[in-house]
Amino acid sequence: AAKLVTTSGIPMVMCHSKADNAVLRAVRGESIGTFFKPASSKLEARKRWMLSGISQRGQIVVDTGAAGALVRDHRSLLPAGIQYVEGDFSRGEAIYVVDSNGVKIACGIANYAARDIGKIQGMNSELIEETLGYHYGQEVVHRNNLVLL
Repeated sequence: AAKLVTTSGIPMVMCHSKADNAVLRAVRGESIGTFFKPASSKLEARKRWMLSGISQRGQIVVDTGAAGALVRDHRSLLPAGIQYVEGDFSRGEAIYVVDSNGVKIACGIANYAARDIGKIQGMNSELIEETLGYHYGQEVVHRNNLVLL
């Protein structure tokens, strides 16, 4: 919740609801709970939706090279860097991208369903159509549909 609110450019305080005058005290700046600073730049609505976790039903585990390409170089996720898929999700659903240590590094919209990603993981993008019989693009998650965590 804090990530969704702060990426919208809004500060947030989380405190115990039974504290006397909690909201009023927080607005006055009293240290009554945990304060979350707003992000310096707002995310577009679609990216805030991805971060909200409403439809995140699975995750893709990537190797070190793919993790670096996403985080450092702001690239799209290609099948070659995928180690394995967890969960059951459809094309167009928001999913997590996790590094090999289990750390969530991104959230994005999948171009392929989980079962199809399982078939193309580790492959070169040029083999997608040959393997699946169709092609929705070279990227499993396009960088325009990806939010770094």
